[in-house]
Formats: sequence, structure tokens, C-alpha cells
Amino acid sequence: MNTTSCVVVVGYNGNRVHDIQKLRDLCKTLYNARLILVVEQIQADDDQVADHVCTASMAPQDIADSVDLLVGCLSADCWKLVGVLPFSDRGVLLGAALATHFGLPGITPGEARAGLDKQIFRTLEAAADTAPEDYRPVFSARIESLGELRQRVVELGGRAFIKPACEGASRGCRVIHHPSECDEAWQALKPYREGGIVLEELIQNAREYSWDYVAGSTWVTEKTTTEGAYRAEIQQVVPAPLAADVQARLAAAGRHMSGLVSLENGAYHNEIFLRRDGLTSAVETNMRPGGMHIWDLARLAFVDFDPWERWVRWAVEGKVDHQDPVARGYCGIRLLRAPAGGLLRFVPDIQSLARELNIELVEAVYAKRLSDSVTALVKDNTSFIGHIVLFSEDYGQLSDNLLRLAEAIESRVEVTCLAVPARAVG
Repeated sequence: MNTTSCVVVVGYNGNRVHDIQKLRDLCKTLYNARLILVVEQIQADDDQVADHVCTASMAPQDIADSVDLLVGCLSADCWKLVGVLPFSDRGVLLGAALATHFGLPGITPGEARAGLDKQIFRTLEAAADTAPEDYRPVFSARIESLGELRQRVVELGGRAFIKPACEGASRGCRVIHHPSECDEAWQALKPYREGGIVLEELIQNAREYSWDYVAGSTWVTEKTTTEGAYRAEIQQVVPAPLAADVQARLAAAGRHMSGLVSLENGAYHNEIFLRRDGLTSAVETNMRPGGMHIWDLARLAFVDFDPWERWVRWAVEGKVDHQDPVARGYCGIRLLRAPAGGLLRFVPDIQSLARELNIELVEAVYAKRLSDSVTALVKDNTSFIGHIVLFSEDYGQLSDNLLRLAEAIESRVEVTCLAVPARAVG
């Protein structure tokens, strides 16, 4: 009986469904292989971007059963599995188990747990015998109750950063400025408590970067996050404009973080603080491609470099190339905010706005449609209404253009504010 080669992609975060299409095209072109997408719940566009879609639980306690289920499905339909791509935080564990079962490039389920659970990473970090000279671990503790949260926040001087242990896309991440905010923060984290809650010291006046890795090649990405109670990433620039010594410090931190969990993984998005005193600290490790189109920015910013292709070649052939990419300029993405909460009534034409401002546009996308509900309070990456992507050979010009164009768009967005119904007087 004839078999058909396939690559399994395990999960995807947030709105990254269109990245699956890129991977599907590469699997077909490079290996004449079909793409099978494994998700926990099938979404509307899944069958448009994959050749076949399967559902399986990615919960840690269900991994063995899910592997058995997928092995049975592959066998019944005569698929020959040639590669596994773990594409979401929750998918890393199941992806590792699948790759291990079939003897394909990848990591062990034990190694994968540190990419899924931020507290496991902190435990490994604290136990490490060596670390780069300029690297400082961050205080971190798992929180089981509101009382424990209050106590820990007081111990940390009244300020802290709290987040789910097993989530991505900035979901649930927030700053506690005072112990009085603990009740509200604990309530807001209710949907994530089953997966664990992590409290960390609040790192202030630091800049944020990510050490991005694919199949042996690395670069540093500059990230900008929103201010206020919540912390969501609003802008990324590839590559980060850095002096050689700072570049080396961040790269050393990124490599250290990856070494704590696995030397065999094909993709990393390790988030790093650069403190005001020049020291580095880990925000978290992510054992999958970075979000916010970072790999697409890299493809535009570097000469003859396609992270997606490198990742697929790693998954199928185990191919690793330790040649770091060469920049031809800077590529940046900025997310767009709604000016108020309510229903989206009007959005300007971004192409014509860019022409008016004499800004060359690479990409502009609205993630929300007219009459969709929007919010001015950015809680995570799903709160934005769209994004713009620009390129420039000059970093200063790129930064200026991203801000100017984003402000021009946001100032013209119109929202119908929903009136709060008056309370009846009895």
C-alpha cells in the first residue's frame, strides 16, 4: 500500500493560522510532504491552511494517550511521518513526545516541560552551576492562594509581576504596584490557575529583547511593551540596534537559557531583560518560533535568510547551520490600538495614509472588522486592532516611521462607545 509523506505541526498560538500556510507550502516544495495540523479545538480556517486536521489533547497528563491516538490515525491513513514542528507553547510537549516516538529530530518530553512551564525553567535556572558573568537570575515563586500572593508581594517590597505559568501571547501578565491590588489580580487570573501562577520580582527601568534561534542561526530582536497594569508587546524590530558588547551579553544570556533546557531544539524565542546596570536576566524561554511575525521580519531584514525553511529542514533532516544572518537593514512591526472601547465604526485606508506621509509600507493588516467589539485597554496581544510592517536601512528612520504612521492611523479610527444602561430607580 502506498504511503504519503507528511509533517505534523502541533498547535499554534493566537492568530498565527496563516503561518501554517507558509509551512504547508514549504513541506510540499522541499519534500513533497503534506501538512497535518494537530489542534485541541478546530478553528474556522484550519482546514484551509492544512492538508489534514486532527484534534488531540495537549494537556501534560494526556500526552501518552494523544501519541497513541495520532500514531493510530497516521497508520490507518497510510501517512509516513517525516518531521514534527511544535508550534505553540502547549504543543511543545506533545511535539516532543511524537518526535521521540518516531525517532525524528526534536527534544525529549522532559526537556519540553521547561518550555511549557515557566516555573520549571526558573528551577533549572536556580540550580545551574554556571552562568554568564553579566547574567542575574530573577526571584520567582509559584503561588497557590490569595493569602500567599499577598505575603509574597509584601516580601518583594509591595511590587511584583504576576503571570500564568503555562500561557503565551502576554495572556494574564500584569504588574502589581501595591499589595492592595492583589485581590483584583488574583481574581483576574482565575482562568489560568489550574495551569499554575508564577510571581516574580518586578524588573523596572529595563529594556526588553529576545534571543531568537532557528536551526543554529541566531539574532537579537528589540521589543517594546505597553505601560500600565498589563504588559503586552506592541513593537518588534529585527535586528536590535546594539553595540557589540551589549549584543554579546544578550547572546550569552540567550544561549545560557537554551542550554538550561535543551541543546537539541530547533527553535527558541528567549525573552531577556537588559537591566539599567547592564546586567541581563531571563524573562522566559519559549521553545517555538517567536510571535508577532518576528520570523517574517527576519526574512526581510537579513540577506538570503528564511527562518521558516530552516525550521522545516531541521525537523525533517536535522539540519543545523551555525552561520548567523547578515543584516541588510531593519524591519519592524507595530501593533495598532483602538482609541476607545466600543464597536469599531471606521478605520482609515493605511496605504493612502502611508503615501501621504511618504512612508513605504511593507504590510498593513486590520485584525478587527467594522462593528467588532474593541477595547482601549490592552490586556494581551488579542486586544490590538491590527498591525503595520515597515523596512528601512536606517534604524532611526524606521522607529520614526513606525510611530508616525501608527499615530496617524489610530487618530483616525472611530469607535461607537456603548452607553452604560441607566439603573432603574425603584
